Amino acid sequence: MEFHRTARKPVTVSIVPLIDILVTLLFFFIVTMKDSEDYEKKKSKPEIQVSLPSAHGMKVATTKESRSTLSISKEGLTELDGLPVPRGLLKEYLIANLEKRAGLKLAIRGDKGCPWESILYSHSAALEAGYSEKEIYYSVDKPQLESSQPPPESP
Repeated sequence: MEFHRTARKPVTVSIVPLIDILVTLLFFFIVTMKDSEDYEKKKSKPEIQVSLPSAHGMKVATTKESRSTLSISKEGLTELDGLPVPRGLLKEYLIANLEKRAGLKLAIRGDKGCPWESILYSHSAALEAGYSEKEIYYSVDKPQLESSQPPPESP
């Protein structure tokens, strides 16, 4: 007895999508492939050792030169060598000071808690009066701990 069998179709694999995938993979491998000579050249480059300066390595220089001192209080009031300067006339006072005492450098000293705007205003006024960047110094006192507060604990 023989059963009726349907004729099987031969199995076909569509190759068109496989060609697209093959080209994509080939392109990926070509792009990501590393040339061994270039790799060795890059690997053998010497490293540059850089030593950056730190605050501990810098020398602190003190000077005996006399300077004009511009003091700024907590309230933003200014004094030039002990003489109170009215608000808005700082530039004129600095011009007169520069004419009287030519060659003298300017030290800007701000109190603890002094407004930053006052320091910037004083610096700008000094530049407009004729002082150069090299002639302006900032004198800052190291803040002291109050006796009522215990010293901070080190980690």
